[in-house]
Amino acid sequence: MPVKKKKTPAKAKKAAPGKKASAKAVPVKKKSTKPVAAKPILPFSLPKKYTIFIESAAFFPANSADGYADLFQDGRRTVTPGKSLSTAIVLPVGAKLKSISIHYTNSTPNPVLSFFLRKHADRVSPSGEIEMSFINLPPGTLPPDNYLTVTDTSFPNAGVIQNRFLHYLEIPGTGDFGAGGRVTVRGVSLVYTY
Repeated sequence: MPVKKKKTPAKAKKAAPGKKASAKAVPVKKKSTKPVAAKPILPFSLPKKYTIFIESAAFFPANSADGYADLFQDGRRTVTPGKSLSTAIVLPVGAKLKSISIHYTNSTPNPVLSFFLRKHADRVSPSGEIEMSFINLPPGTLPPDNYLTVTDTSFPNAGVIQNRFLHYLEIPGTGDFGAGGRVTVRGVSLVYTY
């Protein structure tokens, strides 16, 4: 008959000398599920670039008796030839204007000088303070539709929009001159940082 071996009890393990069990339980930190925001490299944020498009429907004659005619994609002109169309330019105070582009048609032989102007909200602005830019709109043709664009980038105060000023764009000389051609405003676009 086979002989069975007796099982010997397992020896108790001794704790390593010199290490004592801690009396305090260390709390386990839970991991946050919120993403950790990266620290910016620069101590300030860089301004963002914005573009605004203003359609020709925002342009109105300086004198209501001059009237206006909408020509859909060709833009807007005054009914009385040679008169002005204007629109407000709304930008936040502190913004820096980078460019203003006028979209137009001009099939006449003459250039049109447009004005980007401002006036103070509380007082009369002396000459030299109201002019932001003079923008020449030369005649021309550009197939297929003769739509032209002129962009200006030169403004006083480095283009910074100052507090208490009201800005607007005036384009004189619009209208239908018959065989002499036609000047229309298609709109304006502005690029600024803020």
